Amino acid sequence: MTARSATRTMAILALLASSQASAQRGTIPVNIESVPPGATVYLDQEADAHRLGVTPMRNVRVPRGNHTLIFTLRGHETLRQAVYFRRRRETFRATLNALAVIDLQAGNPAANGAAVRIDGQPVGNIPHRQTVQPGRHLVQVGREGYVTFNQWVDVAGGQVLTLPVLLEAQAPSTGSLLVAGDVSGAAIYVDGTPRGSTPTVIDGLSEGEHTIEVRANDPSLQPFRQTVRIVAGERLTLSPTLRPAPPAGGSLRVLTNVPGAIVSVDGEVLGEAPATADDLPPGEHIVEARAEGYRPAQQPVTVEAGRQRVVSVRLEEVQRAPGRIVVNADVDGAVVLVDGEERGAPPVVIEGAPAGTHAIIVRAEGYREHRETCTVGPGHSCEVTAHLEPIGTPVRVEANVPGAEFLVDGAVMGPVPWEGTVPVGSHRIEVRAPGYRSYTAQVALRPSRQPRLFNVGLVGEGELTPEERQERRAERRERHRQAVSRSGATLPDDLAVLDFSLGWPHLFEFRLGIGIFDWLEAGIGLRTTFYRLTEFEGRVKAGYRPVRQVSVGAQLRIGGGLGPAREATEEEVVDLEAAGEWDSSMPVPEHATNTFFFSLEGLFSLHFLNAGNFTLWLALDYHSDAWVWNGRDSDCRWASGCQPMGGDTLADGADDSDRLSGRQSLARLRLGGSLEFILSSRWNTWASFEGILAGGSRRIFGDVWGFGKPDIQLYARLGFTYKFGYVERD
Repeated sequence: MTARSATRTMAILALLASSQASAQRGTIPVNIESVPPGATVYLDQEADAHRLGVTPMRNVRVPRGNHTLIFTLRGHETLRQAVYFRRRRETFRATLNALAVIDLQAGNPAANGAAVRIDGQPVGNIPHRQTVQPGRHLVQVGREGYVTFNQWVDVAGGQVLTLPVLLEAQAPSTGSLLVAGDVSGAAIYVDGTPRGSTPTVIDGLSEGEHTIEVRANDPSLQPFRQTVRIVAGERLTLSPTLRPAPPAGGSLRVLTNVPGAIVSVDGEVLGEAPATADDLPPGEHIVEARAEGYRPAQQPVTVEAGRQRVVSVRLEEVQRAPGRIVVNADVDGAVVLVDGEERGAPPVVIEGAPAGTHAIIVRAEGYREHRETCTVGPGHSCEVTAHLEPIGTPVRVEANVPGAEFLVDGAVMGPVPWEGTVPVGSHRIEVRAPGYRSYTAQVALRPSRQPRLFNVGLVGEGELTPEERQERRAERRERHRQAVSRSGATLPDDLAVLDFSLGWPHLFEFRLGIGIFDWLEAGIGLRTTFYRLTEFEGRVKAGYRPVRQVSVGAQLRIGGGLGPAREATEEEVVDLEAAGEWDSSMPVPEHATNTFFFSLEGLFSLHFLNAGNFTLWLALDYHSDAWVWNGRDSDCRWASGCQPMGGDTLADGADDSDRLSGRQSLARLRLGGSLEFILSSRWNTWASFEGILAGGSRRIFGDVWGFGKPDIQLYARLGFTYKFGYVERD
């Protein structure tokens, strides 16, 4: 490695070490231990990026302040410990509680592969090994067709409990039924489903109650119906006897002294009186009648086959207390009048009101009067709830545009100026006119005698309200304040910047940048070493800012420069004259100085919003320089590759008399960074540092000041940025 490469490498490592030291400035070393040791420790989050290491740890660096240490160890409970890091080499200890293990094994072939639940949660199948908290747990193992295994276990921390599981087959859940009877061939129905004819055995009946019905083909025989209970694994025998059908029944007609009374026979409701019951079995039946305000009455009645019986049931009225009147309203401040007499604010309760019809009036200011009649009698009360309807609010609407129209809840009310009544309540009002932005507002209207005035100033389409203009100006000022010129982000499309800087190798640099789109920026620049080289450039940058704190970008720079020409030396003139390329009638030949370059840069920035930004860039540069000067003014005394007039390569250490010709073309890989601070909405300040990672040195930068030094390939600048753009006038 050459001395120059070593110098460049050391400078870059120093820059990286400085950045790392700055990053660690807020951390301190601490010790972390655990009982038992070997626990993995995380800081604040249980994630790989937050892993500190495995206990015991010595001098591990952590940020100062309040944090949470998370300890994890196989077979132990995860521990979260709140800590405060403030002293160097402080020791933090944690004691981890050991977990218990339940090891379930199959005690018979039926248990192998059965489903396992611990504390009601499915965890797998046998064989299964489960880590649990110390304490009492319920173990359940089940499989279809087998009795579920249930067992409570108590385990201590660090204990491994092996539990063999035995599953027993379930007993049969169905039974059978033998139906015989005194009539062969009768149809059998189980729960309404045909299941053969007598006699027969019915298998596969589920355990529980079933309704059995046996029907003979002879219509003179009455069907047999009975509910039986089937027991699993057992057979039940049923021997029905089919009896002759009873003779035809009679009918009953019931009358009452109270129209609309509810009549029932043997507890079965027939309906309102008068009511008739047909096909009643011969014999005695109980007739009952009920009506509101009367005592229930019962009466036995005998019915004969084929005949109708008429019976009259008399109900006695129940003596009831006098009725009352209750009046409520949904509006505060209402007044109740009963039969023209004011009774106060609701609720109003009048006990023992005279029987008859009464006039109820409820009044409230701003609401329509509520009128209703109410009838009371013994035991019969009257309740009135008055829902008062608002009369409405007088409204007047004015606007600055003739011909505008007024809308309420989407309905057109008429042209503006408009005056009328709008119902009380919440409404969406709108004033609109062609060529103007509609004015909308949600308003709450209350009962009032005074008109509610709305004076609306419509704004033309494309125009802004004063509030919107003020808000837009504030947003633009904030956007201009946060704008930076040396980052992956592009400038706002209404902003331009001027950069002025001093540095090395160009003593002075001037750059102009302007935002074109949200993602595109363009600019020009000029930099000069004054007497040796002045370069011009044009540039374009595309940027993307996924979040406010981060931006990335790519920048293309193209340009060239000019410098002082050098007259040919006497030796060069002699050589040209000998070659027939020059004579004394011609002017003395000159060697021009010029450059051409282009550069492609990738940029990454961290933004500190109102504070500034930090940017790193990696660039690929190509330079083509015409610099035909003696070695004292170039790098040719320190590096090979310079061509003399004769075309031979100069050796290292060539003296000042060696003469150069041709262009120097080379590509270089450049790494740099800058730190920019926002001073105000108009001014920023910044500093940058760059180094050449790969590629040779430029001859044109060699020995710029005559100190006998080559291009050091380390460049720095310090500058200011002035921001200017369109500012909307008030």
